[in-house]
Amino acid sequence: MISMTSASATDEDVVRKLQDEAIDWLRGLGTDQWQDLRPGRHGTGRSLREAIARGEVFLARDAGHVVGTLTLDTFADPEFWGPRDDPNDALYIHRMVVARAAGGRDVGGRMIDWALARAAADGKRWLRLDAWRSNTGLHAYYLRHGFTHVRTVDLPHRGSGALFQHATTSRSRQAA
Repeated sequence: MISMTSASATDEDVVRKLQDEAIDWLRGLGTDQWQDLRPGRHGTGRSLREAIARGEVFLARDAGHVVGTLTLDTFADPEFWGPRDDPNDALYIHRMVVARAAGGRDVGGRMIDWALARAAADGKRWLRLDAWRSNTGLHAYYLRHGFTHVRTVDLPHRGSGALFQHATTSRSRQAA
Protein backbone atom coordinates (compact mmCIF):
# COMPACT_ATOMS: atom_id res chain seq x y z
CA MET A 1 0.00 0.00 0.00
CA ILE A 2 1.36 3.41 -0.97
CA SER A 3 1.45 6.12 1.69
CA MET A 4 2.49 9.75 1.25
CA THR A 5 4.61 11.60 3.78
CA SER A 6 6.21 15.04 3.90
CA ALA A 7 9.90 15.07 3.08
CA SER A 8 12.27 16.43 5.70
CA ALA A 9 15.67 18.05 5.28
CA THR A 10 17.28 14.64 5.80
CA ASP A 11 15.37 13.31 2.75
CA GLU A 12 16.99 15.68 0.24
CA ASP A 13 19.56 13.07 -0.84
CA VAL A 14 16.83 10.45 -1.34
CA VAL A 15 14.86 12.84 -3.55
CA ARG A 16 17.97 13.79 -5.54
CA LYS A 17 18.82 10.10 -6.07
CA LEU A 18 15.31 9.48 -7.43
CA GLN A 19 15.66 12.50 -9.72
CA ASP A 20 19.12 11.40 -10.90
CA GLU A 21 17.78 7.92 -11.62
CA ALA A 22 14.96 9.45 -13.68
CA ILE A 23 17.33 11.80 -15.51
CA ASP A 24 19.63 8.91 -16.42
CA TRP A 25 16.69 6.76 -17.55
CA LEU A 26 15.28 9.60 -19.66
CA ARG A 27 18.71 10.22 -21.18
CA GLY A 28 18.77 6.53 -22.14
CA LEU A 29 15.51 7.12 -23.98
CA GLY A 30 17.19 9.90 -25.95
CA THR A 31 15.79 12.96 -24.18
CA ASP A 32 17.43 15.78 -22.23
CA GLN A 33 14.38 16.12 -20.00
CA TRP A 34 15.16 17.34 -16.48
CA GLN A 35 18.84 18.04 -17.05
CA ASP A 36 18.21 21.31 -15.20
CA LEU A 37 17.48 19.38 -11.99
CA ARG A 38 21.11 18.39 -11.53
CA PRO A 39 22.72 20.10 -8.49
CA GLY A 40 23.47 23.74 -9.18
CA ARG A 41 20.79 23.99 -11.89
CA HIS A 42 17.22 24.50 -10.79
CA GLY A 43 15.31 25.46 -13.91
CA THR A 44 12.98 28.19 -12.76
CA GLY A 45 15.11 28.97 -9.71
CA ARG A 46 12.96 27.04 -7.23
CA SER A 47 15.36 24.91 -5.21
CA LEU A 48 14.60 21.48 -3.79
CA ARG A 49 15.98 22.40 -0.36
CA GLU A 50 13.67 25.42 -0.12
CA ALA A 51 10.66 23.39 -1.31
CA ILE A 52 11.35 20.77 1.39
CA ALA A 53 11.61 23.53 4.02
CA ARG A 54 8.25 24.93 2.87
CA GLY A 55 6.64 21.47 3.26
CA GLU A 56 5.93 21.09 -0.47
CA VAL A 57 7.93 17.91 -1.20
CA PHE A 58 6.35 14.53 -0.53
CA LEU A 59 7.56 10.95 -0.60
CA ALA A 60 5.59 7.91 -1.71
CA ARG A 61 6.41 4.92 0.46
CA ASP A 62 5.62 1.26 0.03
CA ALA A 63 6.39 -1.00 3.00
CA GLY A 64 8.65 1.74 4.34
CA HIS A 65 10.67 2.09 1.11
CA VAL A 66 10.63 5.35 -0.84
CA VAL A 67 9.19 4.57 -4.28
CA GLY A 68 8.40 8.06 -5.54
CA THR A 69 8.37 11.77 -4.92
CA LEU A 70 6.57 14.88 -6.04
CA THR A 71 6.36 18.53 -5.19
CA LEU A 72 2.85 19.90 -4.67
CA ASP A 73 2.38 23.62 -4.25
CA THR A 74 0.58 26.76 -5.38
CA PHE A 75 3.38 27.90 -7.72
CA ALA A 76 1.80 28.64 -11.11
CA ASP A 77 4.79 29.16 -13.39
CA PRO A 78 4.04 32.61 -14.88
CA GLU A 79 5.58 31.60 -18.21
CA PHE A 80 2.83 28.98 -18.54
CA TRP A 81 -0.18 29.90 -16.41
CA GLY A 82 -1.64 33.39 -16.73
CA PRO A 83 -4.57 35.35 -15.30
CA ARG A 84 -7.04 33.75 -17.73
CA ASP A 85 -6.22 30.38 -16.10
CA ASP A 86 -7.19 31.59 -12.61
CA PRO A 87 -3.88 30.23 -11.25
CA ASN A 88 -4.95 30.55 -7.61
CA ASP A 89 -7.69 27.95 -8.13
CA ALA A 90 -5.19 25.09 -8.49
CA LEU A 91 -2.44 23.11 -6.89
CA TYR A 92 0.52 22.27 -9.12
CA ILE A 93 2.53 19.06 -9.38
CA HIS A 94 6.23 19.49 -10.08
CA ARG A 95 9.07 16.96 -10.39
CA MET A 96 7.00 13.80 -10.01
CA VAL A 97 9.28 10.75 -10.07
CA VAL A 98 8.64 7.05 -9.60
CA ALA A 99 11.60 4.81 -8.73
CA ARG A 100 12.46 2.58 -11.67
CA ALA A 101 12.20 -0.48 -9.40
CA ALA A 102 8.56 0.47 -8.68
CA GLY A 103 7.63 0.99 -12.33
CA GLY A 104 4.47 -0.73 -13.54
CA ARG A 105 2.79 -0.69 -10.12
CA ASP A 106 0.76 2.50 -10.68
CA VAL A 107 2.70 4.40 -8.02
CA GLY A 108 2.36 7.53 -10.17
CA GLY A 109 -1.41 7.05 -10.40
CA ARG A 110 -1.65 6.75 -6.64
CA MET A 111 0.44 9.89 -6.17
CA ILE A 112 -1.89 11.70 -8.59
CA ASP A 113 -4.96 10.48 -6.66
CA TRP A 114 -3.38 11.72 -3.43
CA ALA A 115 -2.56 15.12 -5.00
CA LEU A 116 -6.12 15.42 -6.33
CA ALA A 117 -7.49 14.75 -2.86
CA ARG A 118 -5.14 17.37 -1.37
CA ALA A 119 -6.19 19.93 -3.99
CA ALA A 120 -9.87 19.21 -3.32
CA ALA A 121 -9.34 19.44 0.45
CA ASP A 122 -7.67 22.82 -0.09
CA GLY A 123 -10.77 23.98 -2.00
CA LYS A 124 -8.95 24.07 -5.34
CA ARG A 125 -10.81 23.34 -8.56
CA TRP A 126 -7.77 22.04 -10.47
CA LEU A 127 -4.66 19.94 -10.19
CA ARG A 128 -2.21 21.15 -12.83
CA LEU A 129 1.21 20.38 -14.22
CA ASP A 130 3.51 21.18 -17.08
CA ALA A 131 5.28 18.38 -18.94
CA TRP A 132 8.21 18.21 -21.31
CA ARG A 133 6.90 19.27 -24.71
CA SER A 134 8.48 16.44 -26.70
CA ASN A 135 7.65 13.59 -24.28
CA THR A 136 4.46 12.38 -25.94
CA GLY A 137 4.53 9.16 -23.91
CA LEU A 138 4.28 11.24 -20.75
CA HIS A 139 1.44 13.26 -22.27
CA ALA A 140 -0.44 10.02 -22.98
CA TYR A 141 0.19 8.90 -19.39
CA TYR A 142 -1.41 12.04 -17.98
CA LEU A 143 -4.34 11.78 -20.38
CA ARG A 144 -4.91 8.15 -19.25
CA HIS A 145 -5.00 9.44 -15.67
CA GLY A 146 -7.81 11.89 -16.37
CA PHE A 147 -5.90 15.06 -17.20
CA THR A 148 -6.91 17.31 -20.07
CA HIS A 149 -4.35 18.96 -22.33
CA VAL A 150 -4.88 22.71 -21.94
CA ARG A 151 -2.29 23.98 -24.45
CA THR A 152 1.38 23.78 -25.30
CA VAL A 153 3.56 26.81 -24.74
CA ASP A 154 6.69 26.74 -26.90
CA LEU A 155 9.39 28.90 -25.36
CA PRO A 156 12.90 28.54 -26.84
CA HIS A 157 14.57 28.59 -23.42
CA ARG A 158 12.28 25.92 -21.88
CA GLY A 159 11.84 22.24 -22.71
CA SER A 160 8.68 22.00 -20.67
CA GLY A 161 5.44 23.62 -21.73
CA ALA A 162 2.77 20.96 -22.38
CA LEU A 163 0.12 22.08 -19.89
CA PHE A 164 -2.36 19.67 -18.33
CA GLN A 165 -5.06 19.98 -15.71
CA HIS A 166 -7.45 17.67 -13.89
CA ALA A 167 -10.65 18.77 -12.18
CA THR A 168 -10.55 17.83 -8.51
CA THR A 169 -14.17 16.68 -8.53
CA SER A 170 -13.85 14.05 -11.27
CA ARG A 171 -11.83 11.48 -9.32
CA SER A 172 -12.65 9.52 -6.21
CA ARG A 173 -11.46 11.35 -3.13
CA GLN A 174 -9.00 9.81 -0.70
CA ALA A 175 -8.00 11.13 2.68
CA ALA A 176 -5.46 13.88 2.17
